Parts: sequence; structure tokens; C-alpha cells
Amino acid sequence: MKGNLQIYYDVEADILEIQIGEPTEIYFDEIDDDLFEGHDEKTGELKGFKIFNFKKRGGMKDIKIPLPANIEINGVS
Repeated sequence: MKGNLQIYYDVEADILEIQIGEPTEIYFDEIDDDLFEGHDEKTGELKGFKIFNFKKRGGMKDIKIPLPANIEINGVS
């Protein structure tokens, strides 16, 4: 996986989105309650995650991201 890691949190909807690399067409599989893994439709490469009810799941304390990583955080309040 190459490229940037983008993190966006929607406060009103309580959804955290993590995107890896450049945007592509993605399909999502539910891998746990309210936790979805996104894959590139053509290559199957892991492209990100969506976490619904993020605050209810514990918020940022349980997020682990391997480093080094380029991180861009948008929409945090």
C-alpha cells in the first residue's frame, strides 16, 4: 500500500472513514458490527475502513495505524 492515509470523522453521523492511497471505486464488506473494510473493485486491494457509531465503540483510543504514515485529518471538531 502506497500513498496517503486520509482520516475523516463525521460528527453528526458518528462515522469515521479511513482512506488509504488514491480514491478508486470501492466495495465494502462488514467485518464486525458497524465496521466495514473497503477494497478496490478491480484489484481487491485494501483501500480503507468505515466505522459507524465510532464514539460508542471507544473512539480514538482503540485505533492503531502502522507508522510511518502520511496522515490528513479532516472534519474533526
